[in-house]
Amino acid sequence: MRRRDALALLLAALATPAGGEERQRPDHAEWQRQLDAWQARQREKEAADRFWNGPREQQRNLTRDQVERWEYQHWRRRGWRSYPY
Repeated sequence: MRRRDALALLLAALATPAGGEERQRPDHAEWQRQLDAWQARQREKEAADRFWNGPREQQRNLTRDQVERWEYQHWRRRGWRSYPY
């Protein structure tokens, strides 16, 4: 049954004209507009990513003492005991 279905699909694909309508390439102005829109979306995504991940990215630039101080404050705010226990 599957072989028969595959053969029917193959024959149906061959019966339709290849390509149908020719897809035309957009002119340069349209292509540039699409590219600018894509770049604007990328910048928006990157800005949102920096907004949500900013504190983590800034933490990477801290010295070890600054990281330990930040962790201590983080634990105290949560009501956890500080390291070492």
